[in-house]
Amino acid sequence: MNSYIALKHLHMTAVVLSGLFFLIRGGWLLQNSPQLQAKWVKISPHIIDTILLLSAIGLLVVGHQFPAWVHVKITLLIVYIGLGVMAFRKAKTTNQKVGFLVSAMMVYMFIISVAIAKSPLGFFS
Repeated sequence: MNSYIALKHLHMTAVVLSGLFFLIRGGWLLQNSPQLQAKWVKISPHIIDTILLLSAIGLLVVGHQFPAWVHVKITLLIVYIGLGVMAFRKAKTTNQKVGFLVSAMMVYMFIISVAIAKSPLGFFS
């Protein structure tokens, strides 16, 4: 059970880091900051998200279960990534960037609510 708790803490830490760094990068995007072009800024999200994904898989393996709410989190994660790609790579106007960034953060917060509630309905349950 100690490995489960360690994985859970690692996962939760990665969740927080992923969201915070997304917000920071989003701010830089809206400011047209050259910081977005720094190598560490381009690499860090991949490292954080790899830790996030591997710790999630570890939790499923160690916990020996795959509940319905995890399916929802995975689906929403794909939506979150898609919105992030749209914001950082495809959006041309500031309004489009803001719309995709805000939408991505709303999905991010809903993913967290699904995890906390352990229900596919998240904070709606």
